[in-house]
Amino acid sequence: MLGKKTKHLESIVNSIDKLLSTEKEQKLRSKLGNQIHDYIFDDEITDKINLCDFSNLGIGDGLEGEQLAFLFSTIFPVFIEEKDVVYRLYRHKIEVDLSDEIADRYIFIFSEGRLTSGLFQCFRLYDDEYVYGIKRIINVIPKLKQAILKELDNLERSNKNFKENVTDLKNKVEMAEKNYDALMGDLKKL
Repeated sequence: MLGKKTKHLESIVNSIDKLLSTEKEQKLRSKLGNQIHDYIFDDEITDKINLCDFSNLGIGDGLEGEQLAFLFSTIFPVFIEEKDVVYRLYRHKIEVDLSDEIADRYIFIFSEGRLTSGLFQCFRLYDDEYVYGIKRIINVIPKLKQAILKELDNLERSNKNFKENVTDLKNKVEMAEKNYDALMGDLKKL
């Protein structure tokens, strides 16, 4: 009887240890992901985004916070290519295409530090593939930053296209709100 209780207690302790190890690994990945995000979107990039002057385009005063955020989303994704690998940077993630094969595509989510393959396999910080993929991303951070700065410069220079996008902006926001309301209505019917 005592042997069964001891084995049961050992099993519980092992489960708790495993759970704590998994949680620690998740926290480390998340911390790493946020650090990578902060290296890309450093003070120079953030200042440049904040200093973009839309008043000379005649649209700066009429935009609200959400609309202005949507406006900046027009510069993303930012593309770069390095040694036949394509990187697409968004505000919240990076997509990496090692080839045209779906198995060679990866997504790195900053907030979670999660690296997922095109075959939906999630890699952990203790996996060699995770370390390899993140090292590739770290190595292209300077080029990603240059690409963002270039896109911001192009955004300010491309007056005509920019005005066309902004003219349609309010319609897109209204359509997004309408679609949101419709989808929430469908969800509430469940």
